[in-house]
Amino acid sequence: MDQHEASVIQELSKLIPTLPVYTKSNPEFEHYRVSYNRALTDQPLAIVRPQTEEEVSQVVQLCSAKRTPLTIRSGGHDFFGRSVVADGIVIDMRAMDSITISPDRTSAHVGGGVIAGALQQFLSAHQLFTPTGQSKTVGYVSWACGGGYGFYVGTYGFGVDQIVGARMVVTGGEIIDTDDDQELLWALRGAGAGNFGVIVELRVKVYPAPTLYAGYLAFPLSDVVSVFEDFERIAAGGLPDEFSGDGIVAHPDMLQGIVSEPSFTFFWCWTAVDGDLEPAKIFLRKMIGLGRVLANTVEETTAAAYGVGDSSSATFFCSRNIRGLNPEVGAIFSHHPPIHPLSAIIIHNNHGKGIRTKTHNDFSTCFPNRFPHVILGFHGGTHSGAEAGSAAVTDATHWAKRLSRELEERGLALDGGFPSFFPPEQIDVEQFFGMQATENLKRLKSRLDPDNVFSGGMVKHL
Repeated sequence: MDQHEASVIQELSKLIPTLPVYTKSNPEFEHYRVSYNRALTDQPLAIVRPQTEEEVSQVVQLCSAKRTPLTIRSGGHDFFGRSVVADGIVIDMRAMDSITISPDRTSAHVGGGVIAGALQQFLSAHQLFTPTGQSKTVGYVSWACGGGYGFYVGTYGFGVDQIVGARMVVTGGEIIDTDDDQELLWALRGAGAGNFGVIVELRVKVYPAPTLYAGYLAFPLSDVVSVFEDFERIAAGGLPDEFSGDGIVAHPDMLQGIVSEPSFTFFWCWTAVDGDLEPAKIFLRKMIGLGRVLANTVEETTAAAYGVGDSSSATFFCSRNIRGLNPEVGAIFSHHPPIHPLSAIIIHNNHGKGIRTKTHNDFSTCFPNRFPHVILGFHGGTHSGAEAGSAAVTDATHWAKRLSRELEERGLALDGGFPSFFPPEQIDVEQFFGMQATENLKRLKSRLDPDNVFSGGMVKHL
């Protein structure tokens, strides 16, 4: 640690005596540093865990004045390391995990470090709900602001569609509420977190808790061509809004004893807002007819109970969008089964209310993915707890890249993609957002972060 680095840490501790600061010499440092992608090895100068927006403000002011790199971490699920910074300060938001329900029970104030599973558990205790993603361990704020894909897009829309307000700390330490800055609210609904400042609170819509009919519906990966052929016919008639359509191509070890061979498995989820499960049961019977069923765990459940837990490992990740699941896509999947226990193809099927939602004014949402599409995440995972640099990561990387390449070679991949699933250097901001929205984001970046203090976000190259 050089003199400048030591000075920054000393000033942090002096400026905010109550602020927990963890450096490499602290035994808890590695616990707070480790990310979902265990292949990330960057070592920050220090990790701080503020508990109030005022503490966040002071940290940002000091880092800005000292020109010390900083980044923001909540769930730590970013595959490409945007939640860790080498030789800089990581603002770990997870201590800011408060959740408050509004008196009219239509919205909730969600702290910047709240994790998705904890949010669902809290709301469930009050018979309430808001959409979250497949994984319970993702940081909610980053998920929602980046788009917010998941089981509930067809019924409730994307995560961005739930955001009604936010509080954010910007470069000079000022705390801005989007009630006073509608352009910022527009940007936070789709351009992601960590671009313009530190989001210390989101205000999001909440709803009466729906009834879920959900679980795994698994078919042999060897049969996926015929399964997709029949599913394509069902989808051609229009998927019910209530049905998620999300799925996974998984190694049997990832599904923890549910299957004994590589499988294509629907994250089968029907969201019954009115509580009536009869349509769900009818649709499930139709889908059981797609082929030989390896497992069917679908049952009545809740959003708090349903979802995927931790599957972190050393991982290579890449992604492509496709128009839909069809036999040609299935043939590629079946020829390349997952190579390691935590290798998988994660599938988000986007339809229903999410793609029908229209903007109501110029500042509604900058998120552009309002069309039917399927996101494929090639999750080149390895083994639980595997370290970076292992031969397993190399094998997983080749596996994931081969899948992506074959989709492109056969003309199945759509142009562009979902920016949160791409490394910063591969993101074409103008292609994703369009020319006018990109100009608006540039202007906002210049106004709120002219020195590019927050350089790790999706729009870092603006």
